[in-house]
Amino acid sequence: MRTQVLMLLGALALAAGCGSEPPGPPAGPPEPVGSRSIQAIEPRDMAREVSRRPVFKWKLPAHLRAPRMVSFHLAAVGQAEDPHKAVAQEKPLAFASGLAPVSPTELDPFSPPSGAILTGDLRDMKQLKGDTWYHWRVRAIGNGDAAGADFFFRTRTEDAVPTPRP
Repeated sequence: MRTQVLMLLGALALAAGCGSEPPGPPAGPPEPVGSRSIQAIEPRDMAREVSRRPVFKWKLPAHLRAPRMVSFHLAAVGQAEDPHKAVAQEKPLAFASGLAPVSPTELDPFSPPSGAILTGDLRDMKQLKGDTWYHWRVRAIGNGDAAGADFFFRTRTEDAVPTPRP
């Protein structure tokens, strides 16, 4: 016990002698794990049986709740067992930018919000291919900070858009 008290007094004496640097701002409560990352809401990462016309939703971390720029990227991975290992064979399908002012946490790529810019082959598609892995990525930039995240999902086989009957 006495040794611990002496060590504490020594540490306090050393700290008192280090007055050349002003103290930093008070430390607030620690942020929860993962709070600095973008989180997939819909479709969830590695989800299966996802609609072939998904609406993408994500949650931005607290430090980027009012982003200056948000972009979205979608690519087809294919039939691989593990989509993480097949990213080299991805085929880009869509890129959306200009989302920050109009829809910073959601995108329906088949009906993008007015003001967003959507490019890529997806613009000519009615739905995604069935039973296929897809890779989606969201990037957000705020004042002096940025975050990004990558997610994967697999579509179901059934059509999302009914085919007209003859």
